[in-house]
Amino acid sequence: MRWIVCAGFALSLAVVGTGQLVINEVAWGGTDASPYDEWIELYNPTDEPVDLTGWVLAWEGVSIPLGEESGGTIVLRNHVVPPHGYFLLERSSDDTVVGREADLIYRGALSNRGEVLQLLDPEGEVVSTANLGCSSGWWAGTKGASMERISPDAPDGRFSWRTGLTGEFLDAEGAPIRGTPGAANACYLSSPRVELTLPEGKLSGSVSWSWRAQDPDTPVEELTVGLYVSYDGGVTLQPVAEGLPASGSYDWDTSGWEPGPVLLLVRAQDPDGFWGIAIAEAELSGQ
Repeated sequence: MRWIVCAGFALSLAVVGTGQLVINEVAWGGTDASPYDEWIELYNPTDEPVDLTGWVLAWEGVSIPLGEESGGTIVLRNHVVPPHGYFLLERSSDDTVVGREADLIYRGALSNRGEVLQLLDPEGEVVSTANLGCSSGWWAGTKGASMERISPDAPDGRFSWRTGLTGEFLDAEGAPIRGTPGAANACYLSSPRVELTLPEGKLSGSVSWSWRAQDPDTPVEELTVGLYVSYDGGVTLQPVAEGLPASGSYDWDTSGWEPGPVLLLVRAQDPDGFWGIAIAEAELSGQ
């Protein structure tokens, strides 16, 4: 089986599908102007506009209808996300991001101790989450810097998020925002792309991993690759091999590994610390 990564991930887990949106960036620590100047960005990865009537963004104690002014929604300026477009939510007022008008202004704080955000469609189905599985705090971000998803296709988890870098927009005091509200995430533009090929079916005996990594702004000779196994959905990783070149293959002896469902992960990293990851669901037979 072959998994091709676009800017970070390819995966057989649940990912964004037709007519769905993704929680793309969360500024839970506010901006340098104020920790209360929180903002959230949604992204439409599809080729069709998405009408947000009936959609809700929620976390503990907070419910924000995205298609009407009720509940946690104070002001709604737009309820349609264009194809490959962004939807910006700002907390309390439209002064948080200078130069980019908010699509929605909401009430409700994000705790520094961590929250799990859920995006629900009109049928009440959860189509995207942010910070799921983080046992303490947040997967990324800090005071004044956002938590940004490394790729719109990346499933929520430990390796899906990076701390935002300085972008083009300014905060309420005129300082650059560390994040990209209403624009492509910085790590998405800079992360290596990875391809992973594995055998079909249950895995046993000697298993051949094949991979290829490329980076938009780094020579392949400067990339380093590691192979990993996770039994808990990516929360913890067990190394198979590290310090590998950007492209190659590796024969893995599975005989000493616990049988059962696993995630197999290839991580490529550039010298600047940006990484791309390919992940595949698999099952070890233990034979």
